[in-house]
Amino acid sequence: MVKVVLNNGQYKLTLPKELALAKGWGAKTVLRFIETPSGEVMLREMPQKKEDKK
Repeated sequence: MVKVVLNNGQYKLTLPKELALAKGWGAKTVLRFIETPSGEVMLREMPQKKEDKK
């Protein structure tokens, strides 16, 4: 179950652990919220930029 949580003046969503594991999402995963013209909300994983190794 997804929950909306108020934390330090910001709203955050919690996702089920099983969903995050199945999608391969971790603490550094960036998700974008997309609202369709009909009002549906979708999450899209944003590609991560590769860091330069020095």
